[in-house]
Amino acid sequence: MHEFLMESDDASLTQLWNWTTTPEEIDVMLFRVVGDHEAYSAALEDAPFVTDYATAHLDSESFYVYVEHATREEDAVFREPFLHRRILTIPPIEFTDGGDTRMEIIGRPEDIQAVVDEFPAEFDVQIEQLSAYGQGLDVSASLLTERQREAVTVAVDLGYYEVPRTASVEDVAAELDCASSTAAAHLQKAHARMAHKIAGQSR
Repeated sequence: MHEFLMESDDASLTQLWNWTTTPEEIDVMLFRVVGDHEAYSAALEDAPFVTDYATAHLDSESFYVYVEHATREEDAVFREPFLHRRILTIPPIEFTDGGDTRMEIIGRPEDIQAVVDEFPAEFDVQIEQLSAYGQGLDVSASLLTERQREAVTVAVDLGYYEVPRTASVEDVAAELDCASSTAAAHLQKAHARMAHKIAGQSR
């Protein structure tokens, strides 16, 4: 399904929120997908390893997917470095349309280093940040797509949210290398999602 995300224009982000395995070698997973519900469901139907799934509408752009699938060799290989380590993975794990898998882990430094060192050579592992975990879990930020987060970050850096403003939507668009209407749409959707989160509503 990550290949579908990379190759299709019908989805832009998948977030893995929870997962477990069973003695019958079935993986059970809960995803949030940003994309076209019908296209993604059709891809699940065509995936031979998927044994069952169900979807739940979230909003006009995203939905939840409960998936049961047979544990494949590549799944076991990916999990191997994490086994028997004193670490926790902080959800969600993000799968992007650029082919990246992004995650946050917390635990003993020596165990984190061992996880990085023991990934097979075919994985290109990059560490984006190492720090003491002093901040709270930023669940709200996970509501946004990667592009929406990028737009908000650029807007903050440029002074779009300052009073008075020191940057315009056009400035944000120039930094993102996109049309002003596209930048405005990213910001508006991000604002709407965060506002509904703060108000205690899902969107």
